[in-house]
Parts: sequence; C-alpha cells; structure tokens
Amino acid sequence: MLGPVKSIYAFLVKYILNENLPWLLLLAGALLLSIMPVYFMMEVPLLVNRPIAAPAFENRPLFNNILLLFHVVLAIGPLFLGPWLFHAKFRKDYPAVHRLIGKIYVVCCLLSAATSLPLALSHASGAIPRIGFGALAVAWFVFTVQAYVFARKKQYVEHRRWMFRSYACTYAFVNVKVYSYMFALLGHPFQPLMVKIMQSCVSWMSNLLLVEIYLAATTYLGVYVGRKVFAKNLQSLPVRMGVFLAVFILAVWISDTFFPAPTEGTIYDDTRGLLRSFSAAPNQP
Repeated sequence: MLGPVKSIYAFLVKYILNENLPWLLLLAGALLLSIMPVYFMMEVPLLVNRPIAAPAFENRPLFNNILLLFHVVLAIGPLFLGPWLFHAKFRKDYPAVHRLIGKIYVVCCLLSAATSLPLALSHASGAIPRIGFGALAVAWFVFTVQAYVFARKKQYVEHRRWMFRSYACTYAFVNVKVYSYMFALLGHPFQPLMVKIMQSCVSWMSNLLLVEIYLAATTYLGVYVGRKVFAKNLQSLPVRMGVFLAVFILAVWISDTFFPAPTEGTIYDDTRGLLRSFSAAPNQP
C-alpha cells in the first residue's frame, strides 16, 4: 500500500472507525443545531391563520401550520437525545436511563414523522421535494419502528443497526445546515429549488449512505471489523443503492405525472423569507 494511502487508512481506522470521535462529532452537531428549531419557532409565529406550512389541508392554513409546529417541536428531543443512545459506556452503566431515553426518542420520532407526511406530499415546490420529504417521513417512521421491535426482542445487534438508520433521518436537519454553511463559505448563491432538493433529499440520503458504510465497517461495540470483512460487508451496498434510487425515480415520475404541483396562485410562504415578511407586516393576519 502506498505511503499516503496507508497513512489515510491508518487515520480512518484509529480516529473514524470507532465510536469515540464520530460520537463527539454527532453530539456537537446535535447540541449546536438543536437550538435552530427553537429560534425558528420564536421568530416565525406559526399559530396564525396565514398559509406558511405546505397546504396539506386545503383552506385550513392554521391547521397546516399547527402540523408544522408539532413536527418541529417533536423533532427537537430526538435530535438532542439521539447521541446518548449510541454511547456504549453510557448504555452499559445506565441501562434504565438508556431505555427511558429510547422510549422518548421513539414516541417523538413516530409522531414527528407522522405529522410531516401530509405536509411533505403537498409540498408546492414540485415532485422531487414532495417525494424526498415524503420518503424521509416514511423511512424515519419505519426505521424507528424496526429499531423498537428489535429492542423488544432483545436482538440488540439489529436494534443498533436500525437505530443508526433512524437517527440518520433525525439528523437530516443538521446536515442541511452544514451544507448551507459550506455553500455560503464558497460564495455560491442558493437557488430555491436547489435548497428544497438539499432539504428533502440530500440531507438524509447522504446521512443514510454514511451510516451504511459505518455499519459495514464496525461491530456491535463500534470496533473496526478489519479490511477484508469491511470489503465483504460493502458488496451488497451498490445493489441496495441502485434499487433505492430506481424506486425513488419512479415515485418522482408518478408524482410529477399524476399529481403535479400547482403552478399558479399563492400556495404558501417560503419559510426562508418569513422573517423579513413578518418584520415588514407584523400585524398581517
């Protein structure tokens, strides 16, 4: 193995393919950005009869806004608590606390995913954001249920795998912010559709890909499995990715063909501009 490649490989094995550094990065991102939904709710009054959220229920903007409010509020807990569920020592020393946090995580995730699905399927930006957000809601719900089921069966290896997948969906909000800061530093202006694609697709699909690679590389205790086993575990990943993308593209085509997003009229306010709009017209109903 070449010198630089060998050095990079040794760095990955020592610092990335174990639980310590990834866990610290996970916790830092969750702690720093879990306050963003709180700031959003403080600055954007959702309890108003004004179309802010996606029009899941026609002519009921307040109800749609309440759905968005519940989705955001319920997602804060899992985002903050999630990293503690993956800490091996904490899990071993405080099993009762781990179970309690896990139950809170499961309930909040399921309710947040359920409230986001009708909003996702009515998204006004088109087929890709609709299917992206919709697939995120379904995946988040299914992955969390699977994690809970395996925990109840005491099949902890599978429980760990599905919990990682569930948190990949939970962590989508953090990923969106990271991408936003990266593009801002590069000086590239955001196009509205690109923002929606990042939020609805890239945010959780990239997380899920990294999780699958990490799971292929580590044991239940977060120990690196070795180069040969790692390579063997990765063999099925391209096939699974191909099937997933094929189903996703088919869903986008069906959505765009049979359920196109309206192109005329005021649908809802883009939340990226809400702070300015509310500042300009604070008393508007």
